[in-house]
Amino acid sequence: MRALYFDGTTLRSIDDQPAPVGGPDDAVVGVRLAGVCSTDLQILAGYMGFTGVPGHEFVGEVIDGPASVVWQQAANRMDAVRALLADLATGGGA
Repeated sequence: MRALYFDGTTLRSIDDQPAPVGGPDDAVVGVRLAGVCSTDLQILAGYMGFTGVPGHEFVGEVIDGPASVVWQQAANRMDAVRALLADLATGGGA
């Protein structure tokens, strides 16, 4: 997958990263579109640090997920807000 990678306050790369693998209760979402939030801009401006691949502003489609969770089944559309609310409703901590 193509992704931005930050190292502290530096945009280190935009390149291929390993595709995520979900656990037994996780959905894997193929991101179709991703946005940039004000926190991302603060990292780029050097106001705060972050190491890793950012990404909580997205929409996509579930590629793989547990059959026991209806909203996580393949081909369902997904966005960041729906994922967060579903995780919190089921006792997750997102």
